[in-house]
Amino acid sequence: MVAAGPHAVAEVLDSQVRVVRVFVEPQAERRAAAILATAAAAGVPISKVGKDECDRLAGIRAQGVAAEIVFRFGDLGEILEAAQARAAYRGRPAGVDGSALLVFLDGIQDPHNLGAIVRTAEAAGAAGLVLPARHSATVSPAVMRTSAGAAAHLPICRVTNLARALENARRHGFWAVGLDYRSPRLLECGQAGAKTALVVGGEAEGLRRLVREGCDELVRLPMAGRVESLNASVAAAVAIYRVAGPVISVRETAALD
Repeated sequence: MVAAGPHAVAEVLDSQVRVVRVFVEPQAERRAAAILATAAAAGVPISKVGKDECDRLAGIRAQGVAAEIVFRFGDLGEILEAAQARAAYRGRPAGVDGSALLVFLDGIQDPHNLGAIVRTAEAAGAAGLVLPARHSATVSPAVMRTSAGAAAHLPICRVTNLARALENARRHGFWAVGLDYRSPRLLECGQAGAKTALVVGGEAEGLRRLVREGCDELVRLPMAGRVESLNASVAAAVAIYRVAGPVISVRETAALD
């Protein structure tokens, strides 16, 4: 796969993702100097290519620099175990609880929405993101660029049955919260439990029946205007920070101390 754009390439070089080669357009070498220096220091080969070739390799507008990478999806079992370990960790600074957040996406098909959600989830400290293998966007150059490279840092897994994966998370002690604009119940700040599986539906259909029925509770975001719902990536961002925001604030305060 190819990561394209300065931000995405810089992040993959700073991640555990294997970078096979960096491609740069001659006219972009000066502004990509820091990226090229990082690649050279890591022993990553660098190839100079023309603009058309760089864009062709990426499949999208590469903005002068791209990188061939080996991206591997995570394993759901390993992500759940790591999230459990995070929640159970006892060596936290005073005042920092053991919360862990997983984000389940039920049929997000727009790669730009997926990239935006990945970026928000990673920024909020989510333990991982779970996608269905079918009827969903997947990690691609467009997703990598829209996420500004966050897809290289956040554990992401694909599963054949999202409802079954959600049930697996519940067996591991996660409280499943599904976003549904028809629910009478509001998602309040910090409302979810210490281990939360936040479930966001697709752009058109929302949550499918079996996934909806697999949630412990259904909630909606407060809406003061006339529209009934938000764009999927915006709704996900608001919900992620409503769930994780209080914990993030405490963690940042503890880090500053």
